[in-house]
Amino acid sequence: MDSTEFDIEDSPETVFQFMLDQGWSDGLPVIPPTAGRVRAMLDHAQRDASELVGYINPDAGAATVEKIAVNAVMAGCLPEYMPVLIAAVQAITEPSFNIHGLQTTTNPVSPLLIVNGPVRELIGLNSGRGTLGPGSRANATIGRAVRLLLLNVGGAKPWSTDMSVHGSPAKYISCMGENEEDSVWEPLHVERGFSPDQSAVTVVGAQGFSNCLTFYKKPDSFLTMIASAMADISDNNYLLAAGNPLVILTPGHAQIFSDGGYTKQMVKEALFELCKVPIDRFPKETSVITYEDGFAMDGDRVCPCQSADDIIIVVSGGPEPYHVLYCGNFGDTTAVTKEVQLP
Repeated sequence: MDSTEFDIEDSPETVFQFMLDQGWSDGLPVIPPTAGRVRAMLDHAQRDASELVGYINPDAGAATVEKIAVNAVMAGCLPEYMPVLIAAVQAITEPSFNIHGLQTTTNPVSPLLIVNGPVRELIGLNSGRGTLGPGSRANATIGRAVRLLLLNVGGAKPWSTDMSVHGSPAKYISCMGENEEDSVWEPLHVERGFSPDQSAVTVVGAQGFSNCLTFYKKPDSFLTMIASAMADISDNNYLLAAGNPLVILTPGHAQIFSDGGYTKQMVKEALFELCKVPIDRFPKETSVITYEDGFAMDGDRVCPCQSADDIIIVVSGGPEPYHVLYCGNFGDTTAVTKEVQLP
């Protein structure tokens, strides 16, 4: 291993303050990444410490397996989480994901990890009730490890490089699983070309979460409520005419849609149509950046993305069809899926 070693007092308070002083913490306490702890991560991954997984912008920092292991320890990860983290780094460093833009924008966007396949059960990742909330070590620490990598390897320092105007709690932790077992539809990674017995991580540039209360019983009612959240003309998806709007349904929604004759693709197409907004709803003033020239248009209506296929639908969380989460997208980014290669 080639990481620099420091000799400091062995106390939680001293370690925490040292990490803060160095700019290596997200503001929360960390686990000291001792050589033994890092080596345990590397041993489980069965990868060479110096192996380059990707360069994380804006600093183009080299995310080697060792650097991933160091930040995984700091975040509180277990060694068996390493394959998921390696796949996540492979995904966020794909050029089409545009991690440079996500790291430096004034938008509160953060990479959201969606994990599919058998690895969820192997590591205890929560895909059911509260999947984006507290309580699961795997969800929390994998999401936090990615943030620490963006900070320590990618160089996205708050207030100097990370220029998000308000920031977001999602910049601490954004990791969830898809509830494949309770869904009537094929999971996201299968839809994106993987087999059901493979494991995969999809990263989406999510700029926030909007809860839709869906106390209804019919698919068309669900569509109306979801579209009301999606049809936000201030959203980057409209203004940049790109990206992947993300809709998180519960297994209950998927079942009711399926019973009503809807496939997942039909839901996407219905939402895409319902979310086309008349151009006269937009301010007549030309934007500071001339977004209007690049709008995705259907006649005199503005579309939320280029096509219905750009919308991502995931089934996750508790079973009740009471709430839908809509995640507006950064727009200048494309979701990427990578296989989790288990040792």
